[in-house]
Amino acid sequence: MALVIKSFCSGALCRAIRPELMLGRYSSTLQNVIPGNAVHNAEENVARNLSTKADVEENIKQFKKGNFETLPDPGLVEHFRARKQVVSNSLKEVTKEKDGYTLPHPIWLPDETHSVKITHKEPEGRMDVLAYYSIQAIRRTFDVFSGFTIGQRNETKWLRRVIFLETVAAVPGMVGAMYRHLASLRKMKRDHGWIHTLLEEAENERMHLMTALQVKKPSAFFRICVLVAQGIFVNFFTISYLISPRFCHRFVGYLEEEAVKTYTMCLKDIDMGLLANWATKPAPEIAVKYWKMHPESTMRDVILVIRADEAHHRLVNHTLSSLGPYDPNPYRPGQ
Repeated sequence: MALVIKSFCSGALCRAIRPELMLGRYSSTLQNVIPGNAVHNAEENVARNLSTKADVEENIKQFKKGNFETLPDPGLVEHFRARKQVVSNSLKEVTKEKDGYTLPHPIWLPDETHSVKITHKEPEGRMDVLAYYSIQAIRRTFDVFSGFTIGQRNETKWLRRVIFLETVAAVPGMVGAMYRHLASLRKMKRDHGWIHTLLEEAENERMHLMTALQVKKPSAFFRICVLVAQGIFVNFFTISYLISPRFCHRFVGYLEEEAVKTYTMCLKDIDMGLLANWATKPAPEIAVKYWKMHPESTMRDVILVIRADEAHHRLVNHTLSSLGPYDPNPYRPGQ
């Protein structure tokens, strides 16, 4: 036993104090299996990975003194310098693509944004009627309590309306996607493509909000109102989706019908002079990048593309409401 312990301790001490011996042992092993210049290259790689010869000698000296605080600076070692450069380049690429995190979404042409019409799908059955009149009640209540219909409309009223409504409009897509994702896991069945469309819708509505926030920053009281409304609506929509996804998609379809009406009214106010500065006010940079708009686009152009988005959500949700829960989603990513 004493002989074994002595042999083990001697080997460990040798490896700790004389790492170059281990390098020599590694080289001799390589010579048996790798011919020619490959051995020389391998020795260089191992030495480089350890550090420079001076660093090794300095480390051995400090080890013998019992000083373990001094270690080779990784920045002086070629291996680590190379890795640093690779990471740096990767970060540069990420920085270049920082605006590419968004999900696929439609990019509208000018003739498409100008051709959006106000449409309405007549309710069919009690479920549709309930969804339609629920939206009508919510809209009228919000119009009164927000003061939107009292007095003349102006930029403050419009921004308050847009910001608040978009914080609500971004909820259904996320709730629906979460429900279908969990249902797919629980039932161990495919989703047939619904999840990506619902997530795209949720993000698209959120980008409407991010754009409006570039024009106006909400007050603390406004944020509290959003917090309360979100808490109520998230719970309402989640429970409703658990009971009837068909009702929820029809509900959102009618909600988007009202959104198209709202943004059409906004465009009329811009043209009538109630929001005259929006006809010339430059579009926020986030909007230009997201919708790939012309650099000289204005806030009026932003309202046009947002209205086109809402018209698209109107069509998608009315379509999903008319499908069975396991029918394939007809909309591919970005459509």
